[in-house]
Amino acid sequence: MLKVYSKFLDVLEKIQKAVLAITVPVMVFVMLYQVILRYVFAHSNSWSEEVTSGSEELARYLFIYDVMIGAAIAIRRNSHLQIDILINCFSPKVKRIFTIIATLAGIVFLVLLFQYSLQLCTQAASNISPGVGISMAVPYAAMPIGIVLMILTSIEVVLENIVKFRSEEVPNG
Repeated sequence: MLKVYSKFLDVLEKIQKAVLAITVPVMVFVMLYQVILRYVFAHSNSWSEEVTSGSEELARYLFIYDVMIGAAIAIRRNSHLQIDILINCFSPKVKRIFTIIATLAGIVFLVLLFQYSLQLCTQAASNISPGVGISMAVPYAAMPIGIVLMILTSIEVVLENIVKFRSEEVPNG
């Protein structure tokens, strides 16, 4: 069961990395374009409206999506920011218990956050961004999409740690 789920997440991660491979260079290009126009040619781009230009908005929205997608990959790779000095003092079995508890607490928090992010998306759907001219539900959707990805990867982390914990309990002999 875990192997099938992990293979599903492998495919999902490849899709996430493909999205990042497209959005990060686009974001960099858009920001570079904006900087060159503004500081080299002393000219604003044609997307400008009121305070924020469309290229700045586009770069901001791409960055938000990239962070949310990257956070899910970081959870799966256990490369998110953590303070583990205390946990490193314990045995591997105790580390696994702490990891399971902390990840389950994170999942509970993500589920609650997911509910609020959906409400925010529906409330923002009627608002239009001034620079890009899209519904604000599109950038706000980064939150529920990222949360779902993080929950899926967190479930895998919990399952893997449970399986490893159980295999450590079995005596060799």
